[in-house]
This record gives sequence, C-alpha cells and structure tokens, in this order.
Amino acid sequence: MTVRRDVLVVGAGPIGLVAALLLADAGVRTTLVEKETEPGDLPRAISLQDESFRTLEQLGVAAALKAESLLDTGSRYFGLGDRLLLEARPVASRLGHPAKTQFDQPILERLLWERAVAHEGLEFLRDAEATAITQDGDGISVTVTTGDKTRTLTADWLIGADGGRSFTRRAVGIDLAGTTQPQRWIVVDLHNEPHARDPFAEFHGDGERPYVLVPGVKGRLRIEFMLFDDEDPDEMTTPERIRELVVPRFRAELASDDVRRAVVYIAHQRVARTYRAGRAFLVGDAAHLMPPFAGQGLNAGIRDATNLTWKLIEAVNGGATERLLDSYEVERRTHGAAMVTVSRRIGAVVMATHPLVTRVRDTVVRTVSLIPRVREFLANMRFIAPPDYTAGVAARAHGVTLGTVTVGRALSQPVVRDATGAERGLDAHLGRGWTLLQIGGPPGAAVDAYWDAIGANRLCLRAPDGEPTEPTDGMVTETTAVLTSGAGTLPVFVAVRPDRYVAAVFDSAGEQRVVERLRAFVDDRSRRTDPYSKALHPHSRPPLNRTTR
Repeated sequence: MTVRRDVLVVGAGPIGLVAALLLADAGVRTTLVEKETEPGDLPRAISLQDESFRTLEQLGVAAALKAESLLDTGSRYFGLGDRLLLEARPVASRLGHPAKTQFDQPILERLLWERAVAHEGLEFLRDAEATAITQDGDGISVTVTTGDKTRTLTADWLIGADGGRSFTRRAVGIDLAGTTQPQRWIVVDLHNEPHARDPFAEFHGDGERPYVLVPGVKGRLRIEFMLFDDEDPDEMTTPERIRELVVPRFRAELASDDVRRAVVYIAHQRVARTYRAGRAFLVGDAAHLMPPFAGQGLNAGIRDATNLTWKLIEAVNGGATERLLDSYEVERRTHGAAMVTVSRRIGAVVMATHPLVTRVRDTVVRTVSLIPRVREFLANMRFIAPPDYTAGVAARAHGVTLGTVTVGRALSQPVVRDATGAERGLDAHLGRGWTLLQIGGPPGAAVDAYWDAIGANRLCLRAPDGEPTEPTDGMVTETTAVLTSGAGTLPVFVAVRPDRYVAAVFDSAGEQRVVERLRAFVDDRSRRTDPYSKALHPHSRPPLNRTTR
C-alpha cells in the first residue's frame, strides 16, 4: 500500500533535521531524505544565537550542546598595527539563552541526527538521493534513488533543506540572485589549543593578510586567513603551508593531528528569488548564501525552519490559508536578505588591504565611536537586527500596548514560578502551538471562541508583586517583573505564535479586530482539530515504514 506523507524534507543537515523534528514532534507524517549515511563531521558554522537555542531547547538538545560550547561571547575588531578598534557584545538576551555562542557544528548535527533516528514518528531515509521532483494541485512527488533502487514518495508539501547546491531549488525552477565574493579564505580548524583565550571572536584587518580567530572549548580553535590572488588553494592547504601560517604566530608548534580541517572557501552573497514554488519551500542555504562574517548563516536557517514548520502544521490540519503559507517568504526572505547585506559589509571592513583604505577605515571607526549613540550601537552589535514580522502574521496594536512586548518580535522569556513552586523559563508553559497570554485582571477572563478553536493554550501571567492569588494550573508568576512591568488592573492579552513571536497585543475592546486579522491566516472554521494533539493522526492511519538502510 502506498502511504502518502504530509511533508517531505530533502536534506538532513542541521536545518533539515530541525525542520523534520519540529514537524514529527507535532504528529505530522514526515519523511526525511538524506543521501549520506552519517551526520556531517565538518566544523562549518561556528556561531549560534539565543533564538536558535530557543528552538533547540524545544527539541531537547540545547543543554547537551551548551555543555560543548563557549557561551556568552563577543567580537573584537582590530585595525592596522593590530590596534583594537572596537569591542562588541550583543545586548543581554531576553530570550532565556546566551545571546551569542561559539559552538561545534558536528556536535549539533550528531545530537539532531541521533534524535531523528530514534524518533518513532519520523521516517528517516539515509543513503537516499532525491533525483526528480514533480508537483500538481493535489500533491508533490519526489523520486528517490537508493543504490540501484528507485521509488517515488508523495506528500502534500516539500521542504528543500539540501544546502547551497540545492537540487530542490533547481528542480522547482528557483534562481539565486546576488554575487560571489572574489576573495578566497582558508579555514583552519585546530585541536589541542594550549592556551585559554578570551571569549571573543577576533577580526584582524591588519592591511597585510586579514584573518579571523574564533576560540572554542576543549582546545578547539578556528583561524581563517584571506588568500591572495596569486596563491594556489591546493598548495595553501598542504601541511607545510598550514604550519607556516600558524607557527609561530599562533602556536609554538603544530602536530599533524592538531589540524582538524583545512579548506579554502569562496563566500557567496545570494538569495533565492522566491522561497516558495507551489508546494515546495526552501530553507537554510538552499534559500540564502551569505559570507560568514556576521555568523548568521545557520541562525537564519534555524529561523527559516521554525517559521515554516508551524505554518505547514496548520496546512496539514486544514487551518492554513494561502496567505499564511505566503507569509513564510514575506517574513523570512526580507530578514535573510538583510543578513546577507550585513555579512557582506562586515567582510568589506575586515578584508581591506589597500593602505589608504585601511587608514581611512581605522580613522572612521575611531571617530564615529566618539559619538555615544554610535558607540552603543556598534558595541552592542545592534547592526545585527532581529527579525520583525509585523508585515506577516501579526495584528498591529491600536490603543493597547505593553512596554516590554512588541508585536512582530520574539516574546521575551522571563523566569516564572508555577503552582508547585517550580521555577522555569516561560517557554516551558507555552506548549507547542498558539498561546493566549493574559497579563493583568482576574484569571480566566472571557475571550472569543476563536482561541479555543485554534487550540491556543490559555496562560495567566502574574506580576511578582501582584495581588495575592491562590496558585492554580494555567497561572504562573514572574520572579522578576519583565512582561508584567507596567501592567494595569484590566486584562491585556498577548497572542503568541507557535514560533514564540508576538502576533497581537489587545484588550477586550480590540479583540474582534485581532481575530478578524488573524483569521485571514489561520482559519478556525476550516481547521479539523488541534494539530498538536494526538487526535490529528489517529491510529487508523497506516504507519510509515521506518526501515531506513
């Protein structure tokens, strides 16, 4: 019997794994297709943001990854003569995780891969390559080749997470727009670093051979050097040339087993012209390629997966309108393109080698840093702006505001105390779907039936110094006033999307306008049941064959 999937995911790198696990955790019938047989072991991405950890915590791998990572890091930028131009740290995170972390991608991939293999609700096909894609109004089909065997898988939706050389992107006819950076860089990942280094990524624009140094934990160290036009990449990655680059400037000695990887890369700055073609969507490097200087590539991909999957969960359950599905591109392509631009600009600053350009650069940075507002902007890394989804699934506030809650932005995660006295981050109480958060007023205030119809979790958030109330289920109290700061006696509601972004802030008077706005994206009238409940996939449905290889 042919079993139809809800979603096919092509590519089991970190982004494909995140997408597949988010879907499978919600009970969506998901098949993950990967041509490799083992997780990747190359340390590509190296920087992780708080929002990415928020998603990884939901998947149950954040704590294990943090134990292998350098947390709360910053960046230092050096100019001519190795003079420090700027020391920058992100503003303190409000999402409950370190704002910036240096991590090891193979460890992340292994954690996600092992969870995918063990997941009873996920069909994980390894040693399987997608070779053809067709679609029509009824579904999308992927031809998969394993050895000398070929079969066709059919689903309602497809996610292409198959990297920068994405087969999915080509097969559905989506082009990349942008350019390729002319400068080449050699990445040297080292083991057994003998010295503890400050928790900062260092960008050295010395005007001679620019380089980047990124420390890790347990003796890990990455050094990236810019290559010159006349240097041969094969020669520059030989053990002899690697030793010349590293010794004695960075290490007194270098054993052969100290070099984990040495490769030359060329950075692209490209964005897919569209993130959607019918029933197919692109995420991660399949959708955008960016230089590494802002550390945003993997983080943008995790945001893509988190944003798209909750919308496909709604689609599987019948509640998603075309407008909801189109909102993925509205919300993610804009921010992805902005991160490509930021990465390119940082790279241009670091890679300057012309004597006049480097002197002007250093003078400009020192001069503008004398202006307090500019210095604060640079030192807090505010040039890496978080996403703003007000143009997507959001209802702008009219007359009701909360000073610490912004529509279209990620919801802060304060520490809260529940009825048992246990203290945890707010996310632990939000669930996996929508949440209707009530701040102020008596618990259980009457609301429109729409919220129950879309399966929203009702949660009352109390201020730490509020009126004494008997703790009950569905009520938590902030240990320090964050979201409740400035809240009044009348109830104010915050509609929180499954990806932890704020869709609306409203009071009883403005609720109907919010419901009408959100119904244009998530239509409760066509929704079959709560997509995050077991009722979505009753046992009468035929199981997927989890035989993988």
